Amino acid sequence: MLKAIALDMDNTLLNSQKEISVTNQDVLRYLSRKGIRVILCSGRPFATLKPFLDQLHLTKNDDVCICFNGGLVRLVRDHTVIKSSTLTKSQIQPVYDLVKEKGFHLDVVAEDQVYSLTEFGKSSYESMIPKQMPFTDTTFAKVPAKLSIFKVVIAGDPEMVDAASEAAQSIEGVTVTRSRRTLLEIMPPNVNKKNGLKAALNFYRIPREQLAAFGDEENDQDMLDYAGIGIAMGNAIPEIKKIADITTQSNDEDGVAKFLIDYFQISPTAIHP
Repeated sequence: MLKAIALDMDNTLLNSQKEISVTNQDVLRYLSRKGIRVILCSGRPFATLKPFLDQLHLTKNDDVCICFNGGLVRLVRDHTVIKSSTLTKSQIQPVYDLVKEKGFHLDVVAEDQVYSLTEFGKSSYESMIPKQMPFTDTTFAKVPAKLSIFKVVIAGDPEMVDAASEAAQSIEGVTVTRSRRTLLEIMPPNVNKKNGLKAALNFYRIPREQLAAFGDEENDQDMLDYAGIGIAMGNAIPEIKKIADITTQSNDEDGVAKFLIDYFQISPTAIHP
């Protein structure tokens, strides 16, 4: 029987309006009340996860969330860090050099601040994430030397991100992944959702066989492989559907809730007694 559920956010738990549907909310709140661990596992910073954690009532003393694709695993209620991995400015220098050569855009993401490098023009990354995360327009030279960097991102149209992804594979000492067709994320080595979930499950003392994970994109593949049950959304990319154990309905059809209702045999009267 499942004891934990890991959920990607964008295009998985969130619908196309970037909202958690009422049905998904009701089912996840019910399971959380019953003692099932509900773990939001996203590339997002904590500031942009917090409204959804509040919405799902995932604010108990021992509720855990995973940010930055596994770069930060922390308790929701306080600032207790279970696992954290960051890059230094010198470590992202090769990424900057690549971007400068190829003409891509680049944003540097710290825990509570994004530095958007204006020497490459205006990035589309700011339009992709909620306003809880402040952006500062700057240059690479002005990025603080001792900044703890959770990731750098290259945002643009799918063709440009395809080219950036191919070029970035040559950079050593980083993890490169795609969280959507229009966004490439470059993170510390060995940072991924699987390793973030390992830390969370170790905290809870839950074996991975009792974990279900939901996802739709390249950056979800390792956690779907790792989980006892890996569930692809109906709108997932083909590569994710291929490796998943099950494909549920899309993020606009309450695919998360529909799988969980069926698996746990949840009746409407149980959710709304």
